[in-house]
Amino acid sequence: MKFNKKIKLINNYFPEIDKLKIEKFYILYKIYNFYYKNINIFSKKSFNGFFEKHCIHTLSISKIMKFLKKSIVLDVGTGGGFPGIPLAIMFNETKFILIDSIKKKIKIIQIIIDELHLNNVQIVCTRIENFEKKCNFILGRAVTQLSNFIKLVKKNIKFNYKNKIFNGIFYLKGKPFEKEKKKQYLYIEYNIYNFIKKKFFFNKKIVYIPIVKKK
Repeated sequence: MKFNKKIKLINNYFPEIDKLKIEKFYILYKIYNFYYKNINIFSKKSFNGFFEKHCIHTLSISKIMKFLKKSIVLDVGTGGGFPGIPLAIMFNETKFILIDSIKKKIKIIQIIIDELHLNNVQIVCTRIENFEKKCNFILGRAVTQLSNFIKLVKKNIKFNYKNKIFNGIFYLKGKPFEKEKKKQYLYIEYNIYNFIKKKFFFNKKIVYIPIVKKK
């Protein structure tokens, strides 16, 4: 079946994902297939590339970061659950907190969490400006300009390091963002196409911004 070939893309690029987790991605697809037209998360064109444009795109972060089980990862403006849900499936011993201010999207994420038995995921309906919890890493995709995103979320970074790299931000970018950079931060860019040789990822990047405590 054509669908089976699509889901096999996940296993092709992420062979460490076991069969049980692959089945969760299949269930994830079925839930979105039922709801996406009513909750305005995807366009029809975007949803037709669900595994590549959404699951594999967000899982690409795992190519540069293996979250430890005691880490807390915050997905800001998660929308339909990306990048948080795919990464929570993969790193099922890491705690993920997904926040969004739109209630109907949060309700769908709750259904997903329940159906997939994702005990490592917490959802909060709020704006990041009103969210105070400290986390090790913060995720974002198509939320706002990167410079504005850093300004909004840097207060939520904790400074006790558990992982091999400094706590900070992972942001998925598709367009050039030179004008969005601020001199006080270090931007480390990873071209996703180097990991995943698919046309869609040719200009896609993961941007890592370490947030270091000022002396």
